[in-house]
Amino acid sequence: MPINSHELYELELLQHVESDRKLNNRLVARKLNVSVRLAHDILKRMVEKGLVHVKVVHSRRWDYFLTPKGLLEKARLTLEYFEFSMYFYREARKRSAGVCKDLAKSGVKEVGILGVGDLAEITYLGTQEWELKLDSVFDDDTAAPVFMNTRIRPLNDLKHTKLPAIIVCLYNQKEPMEPRFLPSNIEPNDKFRWIF
Repeated sequence: MPINSHELYELELLQHVESDRKLNNRLVARKLNVSVRLAHDILKRMVEKGLVHVKVVHSRRWDYFLTPKGLLEKARLTLEYFEFSMYFYREARKRSAGVCKDLAKSGVKEVGILGVGDLAEITYLGTQEWELKLDSVFDDDTAAPVFMNTRIRPLNDLKHTKLPAIIVCLYNQKEPMEPRFLPSNIEPNDKFRWIF
């Protein structure tokens, strides 16, 4: 059911080509956060599959156009993406409520959340439902000083927290339901409770 990373790349490029026909390997690499070589391979594969047509304006400018097959593929991928998104959010709500329920039933009163964003917002609903006090939120990549009226603390503070449980609300963007995901700069510990 999950949409794979190559399909996400294709969807993003099909959406781009629909609105702006100017495209090159460097722009694609930047847009998809991949190497220039991989960007070239993705574009080449899309042309070979008949999703886009290339018009060479001159040696440094190639224009890309959606083909009828590309329009159909864009519609299919968009629908698949929305279906997976709905599944992901329903599953995240169910699992985060389950984590909060287990913590509350084990006597935990205060928790922290690791990460801010959509999964943290869903998890916050579970903390409220199970009457857990959200004491701290840990994240370095945020411009806002608070999340749900709770001060955001730097990730380095994780080492010193006395909280009994930290609910991990970070996930791999390319594989959202990857089990026990943590960025490489965070050391796992026994206080962590994962949604996935």
